[in-house]
Amino acid sequence: MPNKLKQIMISASLLLFFGSLTAAGINLLFMPAKIPKQLPTVTLEGRSYVALEEMNTLLHTMTRVEYSEYNDHRIYLWYNGQQFIFVTNSPYYNFGEGVFNMHFPFLQEGEEYYLPETFIFQSLPLHFPKEIALKNGVLQIPRPVDKGVKRIVLDPGHGGKDPGAVGKNGTREKDINLNVSLLLKSMLEKELGVEVLMTRSDDRFISLSGRTRFAMDNKADLFVSLHTNASRGRSARGLETYYLSTSSTSDSRAVEALENDVVELYEGAEAKKAYDALDFILSDMSQTEFLEYSNELATLVQRNLVSGIQGPDRGVKQASFYVLRGAFMPAILIEMGFISNLSEEALLANQEYQERLARTIFEGIKRFKYSYDRVRKIS
Repeated sequence: MPNKLKQIMISASLLLFFGSLTAAGINLLFMPAKIPKQLPTVTLEGRSYVALEEMNTLLHTMTRVEYSEYNDHRIYLWYNGQQFIFVTNSPYYNFGEGVFNMHFPFLQEGEEYYLPETFIFQSLPLHFPKEIALKNGVLQIPRPVDKGVKRIVLDPGHGGKDPGAVGKNGTREKDINLNVSLLLKSMLEKELGVEVLMTRSDDRFISLSGRTRFAMDNKADLFVSLHTNASRGRSARGLETYYLSTSSTSDSRAVEALENDVVELYEGAEAKKAYDALDFILSDMSQTEFLEYSNELATLVQRNLVSGIQGPDRGVKQASFYVLRGAFMPAILIEMGFISNLSEEALLANQEYQERLARTIFEGIKRFKYSYDRVRKIS
């Protein structure tokens, strides 16, 4: 085939491809503003669609994809505290206890997901009639609240009468947790410009419920609890990061028991019953919403810890830690190493190593903040 003909055919193919993604837009008026913003649209299968990522950025919606081997993935979308559930290639979605029809299917193109324009123009005003209205082709909608990360609560585990785990050479977990937290606080404030509050900044005892209550009362955007691990087997070593769940693996149950047993030891049996009664919050929709971001935060922190410390990677796990219950925000618990392991105990007691721990945790939080702020802050 002559080169010129080949170039013409390639050009025609590209034209057909990009012609199927014709850019346009939906005018959104964030009240009480007077100048509309545009939510970009593309043409797919002859209809106008909105990229889910663009919608997340502009409307501050949050999404999670539940993958299926049959390619009918389930997509969860949260807007204004309410949950929508879509299935790829289907025009139907769930909202509340009802099933609704967008008339055109939810589509996936490569790695991107797309909602039909009808969802923006018809479905949103239908479900939020007091807040959203379509007038003269412009969708009037409440201005999204700035929900970027501005305030972080650091929780140095244990303290006071509760020493936490104690190493063979006498190193106390509560001291390591506090030292690393203070270093991390300084880095976050100086380099990210965020406000950092601590559940304790000295050697005092605070109940587990008091820690998350402190975060909630202060309207924290992130909650990070710092701990060191322990095991009866002295050879156990490595780093792991947790976020909340009622279902636990055998490995995480051991760590869960270690952290939760302090309730009965230092707060009493009645307090333990009260914590167990908090299981219901895991089914709360807003808690479920934040679990997705807790997973993302845990993953980024764990990845940076392992890379920066060069320690064994024990992974990101879920467990039902009492200290994470009731935290309606992205919340994680970091196990910075095994104080029961002689070599890791020596490292954990070393000031330079504590600084490295703080630095690598900082890098994970920083990466999460940049990603989280992109979809949570006002554009």
